[in-house]
Amino acid sequence: MEHFGKLLTAAITPFDENGIMETDTFWRLCKKLVSDGSDGLVLTGTTAESPNLTEADRINIYTTAKDAVGENAKLIAGTGTYSTSESVHFTQLAEDIGLDGIMIVTPYYNKPSQLGILKHFEAIKNNTNLPLMAYNIPGRTGTLIELDTIGKLISDIGIHSVKDAVGDFDFSKEELNRYKDDVYIYSGDDALTKDFIKHGAVGVVSVASHLIGTQIKNMINLIQAGDDSKAEDVHNVLLPLISMIFEEPSPGPVKHLLTTTWEDVGKPLLPMTEVSEDLAKKLNETYSKLNI
Repeated sequence: MEHFGKLLTAAITPFDENGIMETDTFWRLCKKLVSDGSDGLVLTGTTAESPNLTEADRINIYTTAKDAVGENAKLIAGTGTYSTSESVHFTQLAEDIGLDGIMIVTPYYNKPSQLGILKHFEAIKNNTNLPLMAYNIPGRTGTLIELDTIGKLISDIGIHSVKDAVGDFDFSKEELNRYKDDVYIYSGDDALTKDFIKHGAVGVVSVASHLIGTQIKNMINLIQAGDDSKAEDVHNVLLPLISMIFEEPSPGPVKHLLTTTWEDVGKPLLPMTEVSEDLAKKLNETYSKLNI
């Protein structure tokens, strides 16, 4: 089975002033992201503010994205929650609508054991034919999917890919050394994408690609073509903006810049907040210096 592509964007969800999804804006956003180099879109994930999305929102997001990009990009649904039965339900919903894959985050809040994690993924995999991306982000979930558990997810459960947002590149290097030939590994951290690709990852699930997708795709292509020097130059140019996008909780910063430079996508829904005035000013100045 092939991977989902080199550049996947973890898409935001636009809202109006009443917190209602802006369907037309989202349709145009999907078009924009693919035009800017995204091979696929990860929908209803962290960046989409998934805890605030109703089932009706999910259906709207999936059907709108399919209408917008059709066969031009892979569509992966973030269907994992802290509930195994709910995750199965959302997964079946995505499959019925015709998406291309699912992304399952480690169950959060309840902090399962490694065995519990395996059983969670197994139950979901047993109820779908869609390829499954495991999303490892202990900073948000409270639980790390350990390296040996990743091996079991590959050999026993048959996962398709891993989104690694562990935040410890020593861990990620070991993961890549062990498993890059057995599973597709994606960077889940824009700032570390260069290092991930150099060590054998196939791509990135990016937030920054809402704004600099063309440049990120170019950097990946340069590394894979063996031109590390030019790739390093691109990385160094982009890194100040990438760092700033995560200076305050996401997706506030990226939503601010999209509204400023593209089209009004609204504010995040509580408990997420819009960016501070100081960061908004820095984001605007830094982005304008890129001359995009």
